[in-house]
Amino acid sequence: MKREKQKKQTRILLQQTALRLFQKQGYEQTTVLQITSEAGVAKGTFFNYFRTKEEVLQSVFSTHVERICKRVQESEERMWHRQIEQLFYELTTMHEKLGKEVTKSMVHIYTGKQQETLPFTPFIHMLTNIFEEGKRCGDIRTKQSSETLSLIALQLYFGALKLWMFSHLSEPLSTFTIDTITMFIDYMKKEGD
Repeated sequence: MKREKQKKQTRILLQQTALRLFQKQGYEQTTVLQITSEAGVAKGTFFNYFRTKEEVLQSVFSTHVERICKRVQESEERMWHRQIEQLFYELTTMHEKLGKEVTKSMVHIYTGKQQETLPFTPFIHMLTNIFEEGKRCGDIRTKQSSETLSLIALQLYFGALKLWMFSHLSEPLSTFTIDTITMFIDYMKKEGD
C-alpha cells in the first residue's frame, strides 16, 4: 500500500512540476530533463509514468476535467441551467489558471492527432443528462436531442476558447463563455422547432 501511495505522489509531482514549467517557459521550451531535474527524480522515473511530455500535459488536462465533472455532480445545485453554468464556469476558470500558452499547447496536441479525441466523453454525458432534465421539467422546448444540444454547447465553448487563446476577447474567458451559454439556454427555453 505504501508503494502505491508513493507512486501516486510521484505521478502528481511530475504533473505539477511539468505544469509549472510549461506555464513559466512554455510547453515547447520545456524538456523532460528539466521536468525531472526540477522534480528531483531521475530522468528514467518520468518514463515509468509518462511516455512523452505530451502525455503528461494530456494527463493534467484529463485530471482537471474529471475533477470539474465530479464537483458539478456533487454540487448542491439542482437547477439544470445552473449546473450547466457551473460546469462551463469551472472549465473556463481552469483554462484561465493554466494560461493561454498551456491551453494552446493542449489544444494543439489533441487536434494534431487524428486517432485521439479530447477527453470530453464524461463531460458530454454529463451535459446530455443535464439537458434531459431540462426537457423533463419542460424548460427546454427544442426538439433537438439532448446529445445534439450537448455538442452545440461544447462547440460554443470551443469557439470562446479559441477567441480567448488568440486574444480576441476583451473580457475574461469565463465571463464571455457564461454569457454565451446563458444566451443558448435562454434560446432553448423560448424556442421550439
